[in-house]
Amino acid sequence: MTAPKRRLNDPPPLRVVRDDVAKPESPIPYNKPTKRDANRWHGLNQFVDITMRDLKPRQVAVWLTLFRDSRNGVASVSQVYIGKRCGLRRPTVSTAIKELEALGLVTTIHTGGVGRGVSKYRVQNLILPRK
Repeated sequence: MTAPKRRLNDPPPLRVVRDDVAKPESPIPYNKPTKRDANRWHGLNQFVDITMRDLKPRQVAVWLTLFRDSRNGVASVSQVYIGKRCGLRRPTVSTAIKELEALGLVTTIHTGGVGRGVSKYRVQNLILPRK
């Protein structure tokens, strides 16, 4: 006998933990957040609360894409790939990155290209005061 198919709005099936207690089955496995995760959320919150209101939509889209791809503050990604994910053309992505660099939100560590690999960017979440 096979189980009936679930419809989209049906609750998740119950799995029996003990004979007398049943818990809903989680659709996504839960991983306990780490300190690094907390720091990333803090950085994202700072960006949204303080910095984002002064930026153009293309700058926000590019910064969020770089932030999402960053590991330890460095994102390794091509401008073409950023453009595909943001719905922007490559020249627009390039302009947005230059504008973000002028604001101090992004620093280009390595400029990529054909035979040179992808570009690397250091991502900041706040506009730092100029010295």
